[in-house]
Amino acid sequence: MDTIVCDWQIVTVKDNDHNIGQVLWGICVEDKSFRFGNGDYICTSKLVEIKPKKNLIKTASGSIYKVVGEGKKVTGACNLNCVSAYN
Repeated sequence: MDTIVCDWQIVTVKDNDHNIGQVLWGICVEDKSFRFGNGDYICTSKLVEIKPKKNLIKTASGSIYKVVGEGKKVTGACNLNCVSAYN
């Protein structure tokens, strides 16, 4: 575990009614890998594993985050047709 995050949310990303995946969004408390500074906002890659009893979250890129404090679950909507129109 390299990064500790507070004021965190697990965001479920949806396109219409289709779940695309989940990401972790929060504020960096400590990052031993030096990717983030204290107080930086973090939005991760797709989540692949959540261990609530240990407060650990693993991402598709292999990063492991420790979450502290109370978190929230939220849903964010996107329209992939708009995104692909700009590519």
